Amino acid sequence: MNKPHPTLQSLTKITPPSKRVDRGVRLQNFKAGSVLFKAGEPRDNAYLIEGGTVDILGPGPEGPQSVLARLSPGDVFGEMALIDGGLRSAAAVVTSDAVLFVIPRGALRNRVLEMDPILSLMVALLVERYRTVRVNLPESIRQDQLSAVAQAMDRATHYDMPEDAARLSELWRRRDNAIKELKLEQELRRGIEKGEFVPALQPIVSLPSRRLVGFETLVRWNHPERGMVFPDEFIPVAERTNLVQFIDHMMLQKACELMPDLLSDMGGDDVPLFISANLSGINFENLDIIQSVRETLVHSGVDPHRIKLEITESALIDDPEKTEQVLRGLRALGVTIALDDFGTGYSSLGYLHRFPIDSIKVDRSFVSQMHDAPRSIDIIRAIVGLAHNFKMDVVAEGLETEQDVQMINALGCEMAQGYFFAKPLMPAQAREFAQGFAVRKPI
Repeated sequence: MNKPHPTLQSLTKITPPSKRVDRGVRLQNFKAGSVLFKAGEPRDNAYLIEGGTVDILGPGPEGPQSVLARLSPGDVFGEMALIDGGLRSAAAVVTSDAVLFVIPRGALRNRVLEMDPILSLMVALLVERYRTVRVNLPESIRQDQLSAVAQAMDRATHYDMPEDAARLSELWRRRDNAIKELKLEQELRRGIEKGEFVPALQPIVSLPSRRLVGFETLVRWNHPERGMVFPDEFIPVAERTNLVQFIDHMMLQKACELMPDLLSDMGGDDVPLFISANLSGINFENLDIIQSVRETLVHSGVDPHRIKLEITESALIDDPEKTEQVLRGLRALGVTIALDDFGTGYSSLGYLHRFPIDSIKVDRSFVSQMHDAPRSIDIIRAIVGLAHNFKMDVVAEGLETEQDVQMINALGCEMAQGYFFAKPLMPAQAREFAQGFAVRKPI
């Protein structure tokens, strides 16, 4: 471990939080005859069938262990575990080798609780009603219904679909989407555990001097089967499952580890260079992020003043008091704070006054519209003036042409990033880019 930077030596030692990902949705194989749960046991998991069959057993015409339902791929059962923690009213037994998504109660319960109270109640009532009807329906009728559904779907066409079949088609589409998300969540957990997420560094350039002054750390997923996956394909699911906080932490670690090499490539510790990493809103729900960032800084030995943490406007509004506490705790470590994508969400003068923010990033949407929409120029000019009044610097995103650079520079932005300077680079490429600045003229 590197020696902590002097900025951190005076702070009280904090025990690092656990880096292990909480166990969530998992894909599991079960042999025929496996008992998944029994009547009277606590509801702890729900299940979605990927392959194989499962029987639901309970009191019925054939006795206390009558087959109440025979489930196949795509069916969900045990779903009341996601609504409440009561006892099972039936048993579930695997009847042919099965592959099941096992969904722990805690994995989705928070999402249910966070819904509008009326919507949450309706979901609970509908699930309970579905269970009651399905369990009490004779098997012959259930099979007739399934056959009717299949026939209706066979008859349905894109331009002439019966109302019932259309409704079922939408339900099946949602089921397929849910299965895809469950698979992706499982792959995300595996990817985090195996360290499959890698940084891509986009250079940030000083506009007056055209010199390299920093990098933004963006995430890429080096998937073992799909290759390099871009964040728009997995971050939404990572955010919904709260796994994004582990990805954020991983990228911050990588950023801190890369900084000494980047400084060396550019000529030494006297070079003005920073590296930024993104923090999602979930990180501001408690104070653990302060401990996590401090531990990362201590282990890397990097100067905290070279680390910039980027947050979005939406992170500021969920719990302003807690967010302010977290941001001030992070600032006490010596890092700086940037407000990302400014102007696209919940911009407020009060936020700039209240929160300890050091810089503002102008969203690329304003930059891309500069040449066709004069109002975008007015917005950028207003953002720059506002930031300067609050003693903040400004970074413009998404510059692609020399004309973009000249216009943004004329509007008073100190720094910029975009494909005009460089696309996001893998660490080895970023080091070559940094080395070039030590021996060549500015861009």
